[in-house]
Amino acid sequence: MRKKSFLRLLVLVVFVSLLVVFSIGGCRVEEPVAEEPVAEEPVAEEPVAEEPVAEEPVAEEPVAEEPVAEEPDKKPISEITIGVVINTLRHPYYVQIVEGYEKVAADLGVNIIIKDPDQDASKQVAMIEELIETHNVDALCVDPCLPGALASIVEEASEMGIPLISGAGHIPGEVCFVGSDNYVGGRLAGAYAGEWLLNNVQDRIPVIGIVESTRYPIPNLRIPGYIEGVREFVPDAIIEIRDSEANKADAMTAMEGILTKYEHVDATFGINDPTSLGALAACEAKFGAENMVACGFDCDPDGIEALKDPDHPAFMADVAQYPELITRYMLVLAIRTIWEEEIPSRIWAPCKLATRDNIDDVLADVPECEYDIIK
Repeated sequence: MRKKSFLRLLVLVVFVSLLVVFSIGGCRVEEPVAEEPVAEEPVAEEPVAEEPVAEEPVAEEPVAEEPVAEEPDKKPISEITIGVVINTLRHPYYVQIVEGYEKVAADLGVNIIIKDPDQDASKQVAMIEELIETHNVDALCVDPCLPGALASIVEEASEMGIPLISGAGHIPGEVCFVGSDNYVGGRLAGAYAGEWLLNNVQDRIPVIGIVESTRYPIPNLRIPGYIEGVREFVPDAIIEIRDSEANKADAMTAMEGILTKYEHVDATFGINDPTSLGALAACEAKFGAENMVACGFDCDPDGIEALKDPDHPAFMADVAQYPELITRYMLVLAIRTIWEEEIPSRIWAPCKLATRDNIDDVLADVPECEYDIIK
């Protein structure tokens, strides 16, 4: 019995062992397969709107404004009176100057009182005194007969608050001087004469006769200007100079003195038209003024007439001044000074050279006043 049980147990063990072996042999262990990573598409992120950050206002520091100076009340032009004292109405230039003053005064609407001392310095002082003490003028415009003689009366006027604008000559105490650009104008005439001499006097050294007037230093600047212009073309020219009183008769006498030394002169020039025409008259009387060139300075009525006159062919050029322009400068600057405005201490009014061919055009082309009140 025990034998049979043992056999059954043995058979069962063998059976179970075989079953386990077969089960293990029939199984296969698989190695894990490495999976390739899948690339994920980036997800577009929606922009997040940032809320604006409110900036705190920056307090600006106040800028200190400069105080604006108030302009003083300007006296109306119609209530202004200006005293005008010329040199002499016997000079054609001053006839034009007076005409200029009257025209400009009417244009501006200013009152003027004109005095003529007839080249008498003592009379001029008395007239200025009358204007400031009797007529109570607001300003003065003066062309001095003798500049040095006016220092005291000008100082008195200045102490009374009456400014002075001078013309044709400097006056001690003046606020401003107004005059033609004399040196430049003289040079224009000299260059014209020099070129004529270069082209027409070739077989000898040219001789030039000049009549000046040292009594009037400012207009006398025309003489060195003329000499410079001439020497640009004929540097070896002989130049004879005589002094005069700046009138025609005295200039004729002065040129006659030169003609006692030289039988013939090739060119003449004078400080103004009266001296220029006086010098020319002496040449016409001596040698007919043939083969020569004469130039003047002013373009006053007598000069204009001579320039257009075929009986005076030697008078070929004249430097044009503009009396209306000069008087406008003087009155306008006087008014601006009364108004306590700043003005320049000197004004050189332009000049132009007039010849027989262009005289009318030159006279018509009046330059503008740079400081004009009426534009």
